[in-house]
This record gives sequence, structure tokens and C-alpha cells, in this order.
Amino acid sequence: MLTLLLAAVLAAAQPVTAAQLRATGQVGEQADGYLGIVSDAAPAQLRSQVNSINIRRRSAYIQLAGRRGVQPVAVAATMGCELLATAVLPGQYYRLRDGVWRRRVGNAPVQRPSYCP
Repeated sequence: MLTLLLAAVLAAAQPVTAAQLRATGQVGEQADGYLGIVSDAAPAQLRSQVNSINIRRRSAYIQLAGRRGVQPVAVAATMGCELLATAVLPGQYYRLRDGVWRRRVGNAPVQRPSYCP
């Protein structure tokens, strides 16, 4: 019993993933490489989770940009292209640079900015 309780506590302490948040339908991937919140009425806990993920992403983008000698915004945009192409599942939301939230329908590919390969 103690093992199950410890496992539950450890699982609760693990940070929520972007995939878990996208699956709720309350957040989506954005062309800028960061998660965004679909509704302005999102609870504070959700905002905190999204901010935590975005802070980790920004840190990774800064590190990679430093190694490649480019600006972090360029790394983030490239990662945004990749995330839009691979991470957004049917029924999940995504937002392009125009600021409009879209929902992926079926297996149709996600629209991506023109600068994406």
C-alpha cells in the first residue's frame, strides 16, 4: 500500500507534458515554437503548467541557438514548424502567426507557415 501511495505522489510531482495538455483541448501548439492557451478563461493552474513548459522550451532554444550561432527566435520558429507537423494530433488545436486558433480535422495535415520546409 505504501508503495502505491509513493508511486502516486511521485507521479503527481512529475511535470505535466505538452502532449497531456494538448489532449485536454485547452492548449495548442503555436508557430512560434511555444504552447498557447486556447481560451482566455483558462484556470491559473493550466496557465502555470503552460508557462513551465514554455520556460523549459525557451531554455532549450537558447542553448541550441548558442551552439549554432543563431538567434533563439530562429530556433523556436524551426521547432514550431516541426511541432506543427508532428505533435498536433487530430482534434487538437494549433495557431499560426495570424493568431487564429485552428483545430486539426482528421488526418489532414496541419497548415504551416510558408517558411517551414
